[in-house]
Amino acid sequence: MKKSIKKMLAALMVVMFLINIPLTVQATPNDVTPSGVPFDEIGSEIEKWAAENPEAYVSFSTAVFKEDEIVYEGAFGYADRENGIVADADTVYEWGSISKTLVWVSVMQLWERGEIDLEKDIREYLPDNFLRKLKYDDPITMLNLMNHNAGWSENVWAFQTDNEEEIKSLGEILQETEPVQVYRPGEVSSYSNYGAALAGYVVECITEQPFHEYVHENIFEPLGMEHTSLLPAHNDNEWVYAQRPKTVCYVDTGAGWESVGPQLMYVMPYPAGAATGTISDMAIYAGSLAREDCPLFENPETREFLFSPSATYRGTDMGYSYHGFLSSMYGENIVLGHNGSTNGFCSQMFFDVETGVGTVVMMTGMGLPIMEIPEIVFGETSAEIPADFVSNEAVGDDISGMYIGARSMRHGPLKLISLLGLLPIASTGEGEYDVAGIATIQNVSGDLYWIVQEGQGLPAEGYQLEDGNGVLNLGLQSYVEEPALVAYLALMIFYVICVPVAAVLLLIKLILLIVKKFKKYEGAALIAVAQFAKIISVGVVIFWISVYSTQYGLTPAQGIIGCLIQILCMLAFLASAGISVKALFAKDVKVIRRIQYVINILANVICVVAMISLELIRFWNV
Repeated sequence: MKKSIKKMLAALMVVMFLINIPLTVQATPNDVTPSGVPFDEIGSEIEKWAAENPEAYVSFSTAVFKEDEIVYEGAFGYADRENGIVADADTVYEWGSISKTLVWVSVMQLWERGEIDLEKDIREYLPDNFLRKLKYDDPITMLNLMNHNAGWSENVWAFQTDNEEEIKSLGEILQETEPVQVYRPGEVSSYSNYGAALAGYVVECITEQPFHEYVHENIFEPLGMEHTSLLPAHNDNEWVYAQRPKTVCYVDTGAGWESVGPQLMYVMPYPAGAATGTISDMAIYAGSLAREDCPLFENPETREFLFSPSATYRGTDMGYSYHGFLSSMYGENIVLGHNGSTNGFCSQMFFDVETGVGTVVMMTGMGLPIMEIPEIVFGETSAEIPADFVSNEAVGDDISGMYIGARSMRHGPLKLISLLGLLPIASTGEGEYDVAGIATIQNVSGDLYWIVQEGQGLPAEGYQLEDGNGVLNLGLQSYVEEPALVAYLALMIFYVICVPVAAVLLLIKLILLIVKKFKKYEGAALIAVAQFAKIISVGVVIFWISVYSTQYGLTPAQGIIGCLIQILCMLAFLASAGISVKALFAKDVKVIRRIQYVINILANVICVVAMISLELIRFWNV
């Protein structure tokens, strides 16, 4: 009996421990957060939400701070659910793209010391001929990198690996994975991991020391961040290197959270997203930035300049880039910071520049804590149009059309993936639009638009490129009008449909061969080879898509070998069409057989056109 009671008490303690581990509570009763919740109650509000929504996460850690004072810090859930290991102060999470802010802070430190000009062409700081795929001769400045408008498409070549031995140096991986420049610098905003990592390499070139060493010496060490790493394999911090494999990642399948293991994927262009550490360290870092007298800069004016808009919506003072930092709206509060995600983690870091109040959240998987905790601190998001997001201009031009994300693979074998992210915009009245039933757009005035989705509002601007195609800029992500998108989609659909048709025809032929009722005809063998090639061709595409999600691109071997296979398949299609043309004009060919030849010619020719248009055979200059 006594043993049973002890077990029950132990179990109860574990459950209570799981629900919440408050790590630090320092509150001034008279102070309140921007949402109106008093600081001495903010922990209770977060704990209440966590207790009421256990299905929303497996583990997350969060902290609320006012400048360099941590008001609340807590860890929730399991770092390793299967082994019963709860999340605590020593649980490490990956920062993801919040790592980019380390680049921008480093750049501003150099700017403060007069070692970099934000408006000078970055090629003056890089080794000669470092960038080899530029379409335009226009200068690419550090401001272009900060504002994500240097003009690059998304990477085709992989910049992640699960093999620590395959990790390459920053300069090497940047040259190997350089994407194609599609737009003129400053023309289109398109969030770029490559651009941010390149900015880190510029810091490396100027300081003549590895970027991670610069960050340790000028950010981590001055702030006392002893539990954060930056290199891809986390081996610049022995403690993090040992702790990282202990954090298990989970994916929400809809039926529950499923373990996917530690997800040790190494981000080789590491300035863009490889920082990893504890919630305490991230809170220390964010809190230092929230301070008016930020210890990372010698002069307060540097911080003030950093958090001033470097890119604004047309005709307004509303910024969407603050020298690399992002803005987010919670009610009437505009906060700055960044968010991030990797294969197994999500993170948020936002703070109010005026009050110094902020919050950081890190979790395994992707879930509600990332969205809900900031609302507890800053207030709920709103769909209302801000007063300062209005100009006196009349309603702008009609923006209806088919759009595609600027952050996509515009060239190369993965171009097909970009078509899956299409954005059809249809006019529903003067200045009002519908986006595939998932969002609405209102033309506020002139080039300004307001997008509403699931009760949340988002500012945007619309304008035209030199070629006449429209652009809808949602901040650091734009959608570009693609007039040929319908044709591309039609070709893609036909190309994919050919696979089940080819499979059925091959099966019928096999059955006829088995029962010895197959009648030979001219070109039969070559036509069958082409049908099998269609299955192979689409199979290669499916393989590419499957590995892209984990590697963020293709390895050279995967891309080049895959494209060579596609070329062989295309040759089979051409040969099949050619033999059918020859047979079509032969004597004594029955009408039904002629019809079959015509269909085969058309099918193979369309497949060839699809492969060329979708660039499934292109592995060069991508």
